Amino acid sequence: MNKSSAKEAVINKRYIRLLTGLAALLLLLSVGSVLLLGRSVSLVFHINGPEKVSVGYDSGVAECVSQRISGDTLTLDFRSVSKGYTLVEVSEDGGMTAEARGLYVHSSGIITVDSIFGQCRGDIMFPVSFILMLTLILLVLFKSYRESTRISLCRYSNAWLLGVIIFVLFTLAFQLLSLVKLNMSGGNQSVIALFESTLYSAKLFTTLLMPIAVIISLAISISNLILMKREGICLGNMLGFFLGILLCVGSVAPHVVYPLFDSLGIEVHRSSSLSLLLERCVEDVIAITMAYLECILLGTSISAVRAARHIPKFDKDYILVLGCQITKDGGLTKLLQSRTDRAFKFAEMQKKQTGRDIVFVPSGGKGSDEVIAEGRAIGNYLASIGIPEERILVEDKSVNTNQNMRFSHALISERKADAKIAFSTTNYHVFRAGCIADELGIPMEGIGAGTKSYFWINAFIREFIAALHYNKRNHIQSFILILVCVLPLEVITYLSSI
Repeated sequence: MNKSSAKEAVINKRYIRLLTGLAALLLLLSVGSVLLLGRSVSLVFHINGPEKVSVGYDSGVAECVSQRISGDTLTLDFRSVSKGYTLVEVSEDGGMTAEARGLYVHSSGIITVDSIFGQCRGDIMFPVSFILMLTLILLVLFKSYRESTRISLCRYSNAWLLGVIIFVLFTLAFQLLSLVKLNMSGGNQSVIALFESTLYSAKLFTTLLMPIAVIISLAISISNLILMKREGICLGNMLGFFLGILLCVGSVAPHVVYPLFDSLGIEVHRSSSLSLLLERCVEDVIAITMAYLECILLGTSISAVRAARHIPKFDKDYILVLGCQITKDGGLTKLLQSRTDRAFKFAEMQKKQTGRDIVFVPSGGKGSDEVIAEGRAIGNYLASIGIPEERILVEDKSVNTNQNMRFSHALISERKADAKIAFSTTNYHVFRAGCIADELGIPMEGIGAGTKSYFWINAFIREFIAALHYNKRNHIQSFILILVCVLPLEVITYLSSI
């Protein structure tokens, strides 16, 4: 682990301890608020008039301490007596029950309305605390993201942090709107309602992104058709189709789980049905997983664009040119030439700005179908456009980006231990190449060369899949966290409805 990574890890642990402590404090305040205020409750009923209104309930469970009528509204104030359940029924003119509400009195004396985990006095602190916690998490994520991007624009953690920021920001906005709506209606939000609204925000997120997912899928499909027409049909050129299908199906899936279960004859209509619990778990896990994937895709896209558009500081001693396939006669393909020309242009810009020359490091070994090493081919091209031999340091052993970085850095370190290094590659490859350098502990800034638009989209998808693979540990941990959070919430919601 390099120094910057170690520093970042320490900062993250500090933030985690801070958030854990604040979460515990907010939870204690919320529970304390319920314990202090929750032994009484007010029920509001709508009536036609004050004449001949009768109220029925079990006085051994709860006691009505006051009764107020204002226009067509009847307000009953209850306090807990002993553990149990009572149905509060309001009748008019001695007729049938006009309206009824259930009261659950817990062993602690807390009264909840309509369900075991229903509304109670003081429970407003739960959504308020949740919003405060989301705000603090968002601030920590923003700070971590800024610190991470200061170290390097190209880090897998940047894409992950940005994706999580997008989702937390959406969830926070949704909770704020829910709280405002709740206050305007004069009601309280039960803990269960808080759970359900949090889970619903993931489904809402995928629903709102559905039109964008369809548009992206169409754009990807069109670019894939053009790509396959010009470059040939192969699995790599069809990745866009697969991602497009995943985005569309994943966005629709949470909304078809219930009718699918119903059509298969699985009982999902009774609130106490275990099949309904299973259906809700499947629905919410799909929704949150898709929301997570879409956020990571957005985060990766933004990170990749930022990295591709970035211009390194004009203080570099060396610039790598990352190799790729060369022509049969040992010349440069258009893709590889664009990388080399981009490095040459940067060298000219630096010379003009600072008067400082830069040494080129063509990097790439010889493939089984290549006549010479890619690094040699790049070096020959640089010499042909006037770069002197002493400013060309060829690395001709590497067979992938990881080795490009390691082998080239080893050559540079032999000449100058603290050299400032840039690298040139195709725009869609800058982010992943920079991430590899960062993981190796090699400080580098990348610069991107342009490529054909129809190729860029599919190439980026390959880079996105590669980024998911390289950062799979974080994503697996995030998925496990989703399960750990969602499944208990669904079980509690289910138990409250029995």
